[in-house]
Amino acid sequence: MKSAISKKRTTNLLILLLLCAIWFAIGWLACTWRLDTEVKLVEQVRRVLLNEHLGQVPTSRALSYAAIRGMLREIGDPHTALLEPEVSRRFQADFAGESGVIGLFTERQGGHMVATVVFPGEPAYEAGVRQGDIILSIDGVAIDEDTADAEVILLVRGPVGAPAHIQVQRGDEILDFYPVRHERPIVSSRMLPGGIAYVAQYTFTSNAGPKMKAALEELLAQQPKALIWDLRSNGGGSMDTAQEILSYFVKDGLLFMAERNDGKLKRYVATGDAIAGDIPLVVLVSGRTYSAAETAAVTIGERDRGTVIGDTTYGKGTIQAFYPLAGNATLQTTVARWLGPSGTWYGERGVSPEIAVSDDEGTAEDEVQQYAVEYLLTNLAP
Repeated sequence: MKSAISKKRTTNLLILLLLCAIWFAIGWLACTWRLDTEVKLVEQVRRVLLNEHLGQVPTSRALSYAAIRGMLREIGDPHTALLEPEVSRRFQADFAGESGVIGLFTERQGGHMVATVVFPGEPAYEAGVRQGDIILSIDGVAIDEDTADAEVILLVRGPVGAPAHIQVQRGDEILDFYPVRHERPIVSSRMLPGGIAYVAQYTFTSNAGPKMKAALEELLAQQPKALIWDLRSNGGGSMDTAQEILSYFVKDGLLFMAERNDGKLKRYVATGDAIAGDIPLVVLVSGRTYSAAETAAVTIGERDRGTVIGDTTYGKGTIQAFYPLAGNATLQTTVARWLGPSGTWYGERGVSPEIAVSDDEGTAEDEVQQYAVEYLLTNLAP
């Protein structure tokens, strides 16, 4: 009797597994058919336009790019973008830290890309670009509502020594400027009065780690009392580079995490290369502290490794990956959000400093840096 019951259960189990396999196959075929139909739909429309439309039609590639941009627009993520071949080439150079810059920051305001920061003494300012100018085109590439922020950043950057053709609207005027790109700074360092070491880091490109390490070693050889790590106006970059550089300051343990869409966490931990693991530390931040730079500030603050001083950071709490496409184009898309060691997400709200201090841009002094020096000298043990 037991044998017959066991056989019956085995038979029922096999039937159940077979039914599951059949339904899986049906679902897979339906999904494949639907995807194939949608791909054919796009191709049919493209071919009809190219062959039959009475008016002027863009090139086949332009239509394909427009279709892709339409898909990306539906996602509604400002950090997901199609980088066309020329912009894609600039991305490769920029990631390697080989781009030139002109001292210009832009932000989207009211549907326009606007010059929000033009640094005095930098090429853009010297050429005539001013804060509030609406950017119409860069190097002949029109800047419109479909142009992603990432594209604008990469177009502003470019080969060192090459002029950037910036066309702007200022009131009713259309103006053209040609600032020449100079080498993009990665790290600068010096000793400040009172025995305080100062290192400013401007990006987290792939070559920033060794440059930062060399700067720290040179400063530490002078036996400073404390260190200021300035991350204001840092545009971020690679999370691997953030892990590398944070490991110079944090001896061990969790630095930050990346959470993917399936909820899985990737943990970034200190690598054991803490050449500046004990020195008193202040980190400076501002509203132009982005992405990986924000991650660095959060780690220092949450791990109680130092004091964060300045203004609330930008609030870019996501991580992007880059996928090569046919025709030398690249797809940039958001693949994760970063979390501090406590598991907190700072996207959209930014990182609030432990001590809020703002710089008065109307003065020649750097009030935030001055406050940091006084804070360190006051709080250091005699």
